[in-house]
Amino acid sequence: MDIDIQILAEDMYNFVAESQGEERYKPQDVFKAMTIKHKENGVNKKDCKAALKTLIESEKLVYNYLNGSCTSLVELPDRDCAVIEKKG
Repeated sequence: MDIDIQILAEDMYNFVAESQGEERYKPQDVFKAMTIKHKENGVNKKDCKAALKTLIESEKLVYNYLNGSCTSLVELPDRDCAVIEKKG
């Protein structure tokens, strides 16, 4: 891979942020979009997972669930929600 994970994470964040409120993405949809966009840099699903993990851990993106189902979505954190501290 010719691109740094931080740069990929920033691009991934921008991709999700640009469509906030208009469209919601499953993690697989984000991975597919990033692998297509950065095809010439050799980005693969593993790289995308690492970039998404960085964004989730830094709380720039969060997982949300669609209508209580098992389908997870990647979104910007809701500013009105209280921050829940991680246990462990």
